[in-house]
Amino acid sequence: MKKILTLLTLSTVLLFAGSSKVDEKTGLIWQDNSEVGQKDFNYNEALAYCKNLKVDNFSDWRLPSLREVYSIINLRTNRPALKKGFEVLDDGRYWTETLFAKNPKKAAWYISMSYGEAEAYNKSRIYHVRCVRDISKK
Repeated sequence: MKKILTLLTLSTVLLFAGSSKVDEKTGLIWQDNSEVGQKDFNYNEALAYCKNLKVDNFSDWRLPSLREVYSIINLRTNRPALKKGFEVLDDGRYWTETLFAKNPKKAAWYISMSYGEAEAYNKSRIYHVRCVRDISKK
């Protein structure tokens, strides 16, 4: 079984090596192409962008939750505070799908890739997007 899992993991890494990054721990596949950090969106535009994204022949991308984004943060590094292995190393602010509980109609959480801090802001603000898909649910 372990041999099959290793082979599956290796083939997954090779399959997504060009435009996305596989996180073996979480089963998440992260967008890691030239569009990351290059386009800015308000919250609703960010949701739509991920929903309509087609990368590596997949169209089931979505905006990640705050918890999911923290799975790729490395607080021992900064500018960016991002785990090793990503091609796109932008240290900007990125939307998450997580709504601000005190005012979910107007605010959502973003995370700064500079140092890994998160804050809730008005959905009309303009930030970057790094979409995600979940292969563990497939």
